[in-house]
Amino acid sequence: MSVISKLFTSDKKPTPLGLVVAGSLLGLSTLLWVKAPRTPILSAEVAEEHFKHLSHTEPNEGNSPDWKPPHRVRYSKKTSAQAEEMKPDVIIVGSGLGSLTTGSLLAQRGWKVLILEQHDQAGGCLHTFEEKGYEFDVGLHYIGGMVGSRWSSLRKMYDVVTGGRVEWCKLDDPYDSAVCTGEYEESGADSIHFYGDYKRTEKELKAKLTKEEGKQVSSFFFSLNFTVVRMAGWLVAKVMPIWLRRSVGRLVEIPSAGVLNVTTTDYMKNALGVTSSKVHGILTYLFGDYGLMPSVSSWAVHAVVFNHWRGGAFYPYGGSSALAMGACEVIRQNGGLILVNSRVKSIVVEGGKAVGVEMEKDGNIFRANKIVSDVGARNTFLRLLKSEDIANVDKSFISDLTQDEQGDLDEHARMAPSCALLNLFIGLDAPAESLGVPATNAWVVPSWDHEKNLQKFWAEDGESELPVAFIGSNSAKDFSYEKRFGKNRGSVMVLAPVEYKWFKKWENNRVHARGEDYDAMKKHWEEKLLKKLYQVYPNVKGHITYMDLGTPLSNNYYLGVNHGEVYGLTHSLDRCWKHRDALSVHTDIPGLYMTGQDLMTAGVSAALMSGVMTVAAISKPVLVSHVHNLL
Repeated sequence: MSVISKLFTSDKKPTPLGLVVAGSLLGLSTLLWVKAPRTPILSAEVAEEHFKHLSHTEPNEGNSPDWKPPHRVRYSKKTSAQAEEMKPDVIIVGSGLGSLTTGSLLAQRGWKVLILEQHDQAGGCLHTFEEKGYEFDVGLHYIGGMVGSRWSSLRKMYDVVTGGRVEWCKLDDPYDSAVCTGEYEESGADSIHFYGDYKRTEKELKAKLTKEEGKQVSSFFFSLNFTVVRMAGWLVAKVMPIWLRRSVGRLVEIPSAGVLNVTTTDYMKNALGVTSSKVHGILTYLFGDYGLMPSVSSWAVHAVVFNHWRGGAFYPYGGSSALAMGACEVIRQNGGLILVNSRVKSIVVEGGKAVGVEMEKDGNIFRANKIVSDVGARNTFLRLLKSEDIANVDKSFISDLTQDEQGDLDEHARMAPSCALLNLFIGLDAPAESLGVPATNAWVVPSWDHEKNLQKFWAEDGESELPVAFIGSNSAKDFSYEKRFGKNRGSVMVLAPVEYKWFKKWENNRVHARGEDYDAMKKHWEEKLLKKLYQVYPNVKGHITYMDLGTPLSNNYYLGVNHGEVYGLTHSLDRCWKHRDALSVHTDIPGLYMTGQDLMTAGVSAALMSGVMTVAAISKPVLVSHVHNLL
């Protein structure tokens, strides 16, 4: 443990100085929230009445046949001309929530915003799709941060970005269940429930364990808030200009080093005294939320993700695309323009400064004083910029970034793409709840030793038991689903990690035209995923009327990634600490800024926060003008 770290922790517990710092920051947050009005969390019974006044998009005024909702306006000669005429102040490449947050906050203060999206709808991982009368989400499965209550600062941020168009449905309590099916576990099958009240979770978990293991559980839960507070300096430094970040930023980051530059396993063992392999496995059950094994992931990332669910989990009323549509409408109402089917070929750099973007379709160049990239570090620095344009970017960062191997949750991950996932979309002929599928996520593992599960899976090329599967139902979580799609319908999704190399030979084939061997491979994986579903929810069997499998190649096509990755860069120590300067809002190219989950951690709320950080770097007056609404 470093000398600096000892100022904040000693003998596995916070020092007086650490407690003062943590208490002061948490107390300040409380004071900022205390005057905010408190409203009850939305319930299914009052949902319909409560939302009569809400809509995701404004009505088609004038009933124009050319009208499109703001998240589906296509790139064309007409819209291209509109983009040129508007003379944008800022151009944002990509339309994930980081982009939409940046665009919404700037547009509301008079900035002319142009957002360019390669897919046919804006929103990135927020988008949903409909097939055979079912709706499925692709990237948002639940959100914490107590967004169900208006006093939550995270809720306020969502409200500002979407113009208050989105309300939230509370998941069941427990929001997560970790299910060990016991194939590799000597002690057999087991289930652990995680509640919004962490004291209840801690109490129930300790009742299942020995006294010594119970102490380890208490140490873990006690450390979560303390870890989150220590990350503050790391976040502040990411917004600083380069010259300030490499001077003052170094001092601000000091408390962060001890929680970011250490693996989850090492911190839990050495700082928290978690020596029981079972306790370690249970408390790292959600490593799939950031996609990297605990032995190589940053402890701070794990702690932040785990702590995010304090107070329970929520889901957007109307589905995850409600967030995208709400933000897009705010941007449209304030004179901004979002164009889909608008793939950017390159970022234009002149005289060492980013000045615009060149379109792939027609070679058009749009210019602006500020260019923001929301397509991830790999796409930004390796695809959109020429080699001469990145000459001043940190050489070790570019070298590490050019690794071709997949992160895939293993020990070789440094700056590689994060893990790839399979996503099995299932339509049911009855509400999911009636078949025993609650508004609770199930994390299914064959044993509590995640490392062993994963290593066996990779070594046997996926022929062994799935190392982890995530099962969730968006129809059970969304109170509007029955109203929109009918009473006798439900949907379930099953996700599991895979290696991209198993799918690589089909990566250059067209969608829906990859051949019989590809279809046979999909069938094989469908059966493995269904096995896990039936293990946990056997009553679903016989009620499936629709099924389709999304592979890593689907992610490449729809999300514009290259290795099927779902969390940007892998959440290794290199990503979180070694290359923290390169993964900041300001880049080494004047006029070019970053946003999105590569700035922070995986997840939708992290993307939202990245957008706020980007606005802070681009225009502090704009951020200050929103502060009274954001806190």
